[in-house]
Amino acid sequence: MFRYALVIALVLGLAACAPKKPAPSDVSDRGLTPQAAADYYFLIYQDLSRKGQPQQAAVVLEKIIELAPTPELYRELANIYWGMAQPDKTREVLEHGLAAYPEDKTLHFYMANSYLLQRRYDESLAVLRKYLAAHPKDQTASQELASIMVEAGKNQEALDFMASLPKDRRTPAMAYYESKAYSAMGKQKLAIEKLRQALREDPNQMAAWSELAFQFEKAGDFKQAEEAYRRILDLGEDSPELWIRLIRLELKQKKPERALALLEKAPNDRSFLFEVMGMFVDAGYQNAAAQVLDKLSQEQPGNPDVLFIQAMLAVEKENNLEKAFELLSRIPKDNKLYDKSLSTRIQLAIDASQFDRARPLIDEGRQLYPDRIEYRFLEAVFYDKQGDLEKASAVYADTVNAFPGNPDAVYRYAVSLERLKRQGEALEMMEKVLAQAPGNPDALNFVAYALAEQGRDLDRALDLITKALVVSPDNPYYIDTLAWVHFKRGDNKQAWAEIQRAVTKTAEDPAIYEHYGDIAAAMGNRKQAQAGYRKALEMKASNADEIKRKLDGLK
Repeated sequence: MFRYALVIALVLGLAACAPKKPAPSDVSDRGLTPQAAADYYFLIYQDLSRKGQPQQAAVVLEKIIELAPTPELYRELANIYWGMAQPDKTREVLEHGLAAYPEDKTLHFYMANSYLLQRRYDESLAVLRKYLAAHPKDQTASQELASIMVEAGKNQEALDFMASLPKDRRTPAMAYYESKAYSAMGKQKLAIEKLRQALREDPNQMAAWSELAFQFEKAGDFKQAEEAYRRILDLGEDSPELWIRLIRLELKQKKPERALALLEKAPNDRSFLFEVMGMFVDAGYQNAAAQVLDKLSQEQPGNPDVLFIQAMLAVEKENNLEKAFELLSRIPKDNKLYDKSLSTRIQLAIDASQFDRARPLIDEGRQLYPDRIEYRFLEAVFYDKQGDLEKASAVYADTVNAFPGNPDAVYRYAVSLERLKRQGEALEMMEKVLAQAPGNPDALNFVAYALAEQGRDLDRALDLITKALVVSPDNPYYIDTLAWVHFKRGDNKQAWAEIQRAVTKTAEDPAIYEHYGDIAAAMGNRKQAQAGYRKALEMKASNADEIKRKLDGLK
């Protein structure tokens, strides 16, 4: 693919900007010829370039162009201005260069590319069309025009243009561009035919092989896709991305053993192996992922990243909590992963009800990371898991005071208050959540349900729960709230439709089935009401006595 990049200035060290200084004094009065003066200025220009002073370098280069202009100097000056993010000035320089050297192809290509890099496709194409009008037999210009048409999405126009070219103006790459155009138009069969043509004309086109492999993979022809990728390897391409594609292809074919075998020839750098391991995990091949991890641990023993992943596998795959703790504890305190390893150990200990182990770790986290809200949340969960709702709520209250603008802290505090049967305070806190995060679906649901329970502001309750369902339309708890709001509004028919939808979702909550019973009873559906109440009792509802009275009332 033909491209003139306007970033050569980076090679010259001109990327940094510095305050503009006046150009050196004119040396014409020293008796130097224009060429000698240009040579003198060029030495100054080189020195400024090495020092990374592009603005000053541009001033000097302009002086050189006045004395001894060349197309190359115009291109170099254009590169400087492009590197300083001055596209208009870049094109002004190129226009002057083209005025002086109208036949210079490279200046035309620079101008076209300056528009292309800003996705100003029509202007880029206009530059090349003008050049081709004067040089109709130029192959590279024709090829570049076709490639920009495809990049601009002018696919049919590109195809028509390339079809109009005689054989002596075509290049092997044009068949590749034709394939790109057909692919963008959804004509995959024609795209593959054109790729085959491109490779018959030039078997070494790496881009064509890559596109052909992609097309085969997209079509589900994994065998031919693999052959195309391997051909790219034969051509000398050895990038991690290519190996990733080959390994992913083997996993798509459910061949983890062959995917593992590829690692013997593939790069062994850490980032590559981590990505491959993630691919095995995502594909459900935990054993293969463990083998990749072993390879990593052998090559980089004690690497914190490796230790952390080994710990996670010890939990998920081996259910070995002690091994996970031991691995996580080996991550040094000065490592960026220590914070994560500490919070993970706390979570694991709480989940396992190992509260004596969790307590000192929580204290350590609070001391080391006083500004991290996560450790406060973990402390609240620590008390909650032990059934001490008062202490958990007190931690959340303290957290809200410390992080008043954090809606997650306010939400958790509101939930803790609701669990303590302090509904009025809970609703007040949840209203604060909505003030801070109006789109929080859980808060929308909470407030809507609370209003329905109180039988007030039911129009607002309906509006709130409707907004929550936009975010999560299949959430059974939200659907239950919607049904309950309709019920409280006296719209039993709509309530019945929604509660029936709620119980089809997976949700182990007796309250949903109690609501099912209440709404069914209001509709006169006695048997369905009984079924709902019985289901709520089977799920050990906390208000079992009340539900039993409702059930007895239906006999």
